[in-house]
Amino acid sequence: MKVGDLVRNVGSVRTNDAVNEIRGWTPVSPGHVGVVLDVRPDTLNNPPLFDYVDVMLSVDGCSVPCGNYAATIFEVIT
Repeated sequence: MKVGDLVRNVGSVRTNDAVNEIRGWTPVSPGHVGVVLDVRPDTLNNPPLFDYVDVMLSVDGCSVPCGNYAATIFEVIT
């Protein structure tokens, strides 16, 4: 996975109820398409478990930013 890749979320995102209540967000179910904005390696675990990504999803015609998610939540669309 690299910056600019088209991806689809295979798991739900924005599922933290406390954050959603404060920001007025709702959870996003799997199956939405977006673009990778940034990819960072896992520097917290040894050995590394996965990369972290920032993705801008398109949900019902609106841009939904998803920051600092495990790359495994998304699949690259080929």
